[in-house]
Order: sequence, then structure tokens, then C-alpha cells
Amino acid sequence: MHKNNQSLNEKLIISATNYAREFLNIDEELWVFINDSKHFMGINHSALYDKENFIIRFNKDWLINATEDNILKTAFHEVFHVFQHTCLLEIELGYNRGIFTNNELEKMKHEFLDENYSTELGQYENLLIEQQAETFAHEFYKTFKSEFNNICGLIEKYNEKYINK
Repeated sequence: MHKNNQSLNEKLIISATNYAREFLNIDEELWVFINDSKHFMGINHSALYDKENFIIRFNKDWLINATEDNILKTAFHEVFHVFQHTCLLEIELGYNRGIFTNNELEKMKHEFLDENYSTELGQYENLLIEQQAETFAHEFYKTFKSEFNNICGLIEKYNEKYINK
């Protein structure tokens, strides 16, 4: 995607993603794409973290009408999934950041397995990985609001911070 052809909402979601990536020190090898809704369960499915390929995908069709607040919180939510997954991978390599308890790590490992993850209403909200990502998104949104007066500053500083390698 050529950054010059991005809509304001596309610039915002990339910038918010990069802002959260910097804060959580997410590896530069993470790729971020804006795809049309054929990659999603529908137009209202905002984003997903593809853990097998270390990619965050945002739904271009959802972005068209998404609010600024939803865009920011969605970006923060998805980046936190990358952070969770990274912590799990590091545990397998013998490194523990000490962020999550052993019980949380075991539950997260279980929930990240495709056969245990559910997008069904009533189940999705009960997954620890989703609760943590929502909490992070909500709290980090407050950090964003205290640091930036408007989205223009965020876009100017973060839109081109990371380039897909």
C-alpha cells in the first residue's frame, strides 16, 4: 500500500498501531496490512491478529465508517494480542518478562490455540486474552489522550514509523 493513497482513517489506524508497538516494544518484523473485508467475517469485523504469520490485518471496509475512538482502541487491542503472543513465545525460549502470572500464561496459551478460540457472542468476551486486550486498549487510550491533543500529531509522528520488512 502506498502511504500517499491512504485515507485519514487508514493513516490513523497505522499510526495508532505504531504508537502502541513502540510503547510495548513490539518487534519490527510484525507486518501490518489494511485489507478488504473478504479477509474477515464481514464488514463489521474490524481486525485480526494472524499469529501464524505475525501480521495484524485491519478491515478497510470497516475503517470507512469507524469512529476515531474505535479506530484507536482497535489498534491498541490488536497490538496487545501481539504482545501476549510474544510473551508466550518468549516463555518457550526460557525468557519470562514477569508481566503475566503462570496461570495467566497457561490460560493464554490455551486460548490462542485455534480450536479453543471462539468468536461467538457470550464466549468471546469471557476469554482472558480478549479481556486483557480490551483493558489494555481502554487504559492505553487514556495515555494517548493525555499525550496528544489531536490525531494530526499522532499521524505526523507515527504513520511512517515502521515499514513492513
